Amino acid sequence: MKFEKKQLENHQVEITVETDEEQFKKSKGQAAREISKDSKIPGFRPGKAPYDVVQRIYGEDYIEERAVELVINELYPQILKEAEIKPYGPGKLDDIIEKNPPKFKLSIPLEPEVELADYKTLKAPYKLPKTTEKEIEVVLKNLQTNYATAEEVDRPTENGYLVTAVINAELIKPDEGQDAQILKDTPHQAIIGENTDEEQFPFKGFSDNFIGMAKGEEKEFTHKYPKDSDFEHLRGKEVKFKVRLENVKKLIKPELDDEFAKTLGLEDLKTVKESIKLQLETEKRNEYDNKYYDELLDKLVKKSVVKYPPLALEDEINDVLSNFESNLAKQNLDLDTYLKINSREKEDFIEKDIKPAAQKRLEHSLVMDEVSRTEKIELDQAELQQEYTRSFMQMQSAPDFQKLQKQFTTQKLANVTVMQAASRLMNMKTLEKLKAYASGEMEAKEKEAAKAEAEPVAETPAVKEPAAEETDPKE
Repeated sequence: MKFEKKQLENHQVEITVETDEEQFKKSKGQAAREISKDSKIPGFRPGKAPYDVVQRIYGEDYIEERAVELVINELYPQILKEAEIKPYGPGKLDDIIEKNPPKFKLSIPLEPEVELADYKTLKAPYKLPKTTEKEIEVVLKNLQTNYATAEEVDRPTENGYLVTAVINAELIKPDEGQDAQILKDTPHQAIIGENTDEEQFPFKGFSDNFIGMAKGEEKEFTHKYPKDSDFEHLRGKEVKFKVRLENVKKLIKPELDDEFAKTLGLEDLKTVKESIKLQLETEKRNEYDNKYYDELLDKLVKKSVVKYPPLALEDEINDVLSNFESNLAKQNLDLDTYLKINSREKEDFIEKDIKPAAQKRLEHSLVMDEVSRTEKIELDQAELQQEYTRSFMQMQSAPDFQKLQKQFTTQKLANVTVMQAASRLMNMKTLEKLKAYASGEMEAKEKEAAKAEAEPVAETPAVKEPAAEETDPKE
């Protein structure tokens, strides 16, 4: 066997392989036996038909094609070893240049490589936002609303009223081929004037249009969606809404006192506020950490050299798309329905939405793996056990847990959970290490340690030994 190795730009190698006639002759004989074994040839047991009989029935070209496959499969491990290739995945046959003897061309994806930048010099101050009293009050007010009773009234609506309406909406100037009808007899419920900044559907502040309306009344108005709207198919579009008010109710809210706290299962209002504060702090920390680490890894990827083959990105795209479809399924949606709602083509959605997310996730993962190797980060068994227990309990409470139990054995499910827990814990430790360098925490610790080492140790004064008691010779 002879081969030529050529490095490709997309982190693959191209191997051109030539074999000798003797080797190919043996492979043709093996190919004929396999064809005979897989087929029913009259007068012969499976695998026992002579070469010339197989050749007469199936032709020399077919035997040679099968023989080339056998040669490639047989030589592939040897090619990898002699060419010193560390593959990411299986190679791909690009071309059969000659059949007899075989000369063929393979492209082989290489294992990803990272030339890591000096992550210890990255700077990113860690400033966790504080939780304000105003934010606590907003959550408290929402709780108060959730525990309110609704009383139907026969008068025009005011701020704080609960309204039920039916909405119809259509595009004023739809694009060619675009359906003008957006909403048709869609039920809608809202509390007027509450959390209008957080209102998402159909748009922020939508419920303000109900102020002053009475039950049974209809109203028309228009709204132009901004160009950065979350609803992609409505960006920059003007929409005409027609609403009919079906029901008007006044909310009677409970007093915010210790009695209200007891209905929540807590001792007093102070405890409720403390619980809200803790919850908000946790949410803020998670949100801030996600953004902080995302930006930190972006910086590290940009300064590093990250190489990977197209197959690695394809695998990541498939994984991200699968996760996206799983999340849609939890909302009783499938991908086709989602794409139809958002007027998207699947290829365009994958190229513009899924692929960038997959590329970012892959590159972040590769640099984190390299940091953890460089820092020699190891997992503590007690921490891993704790993370596994937490993960398994979380999985048991998931709606699709019974489905998972049917798909996997208990042992396999446990193995998957352990692997996920280990991966999550390793990522967390790696990110914490990066934060320690970037935030200046590590530098401060090193300075403190150096200072302590440089300080002279005070000498301990010598203790004078007491004199031995003299013995009276007269005694």
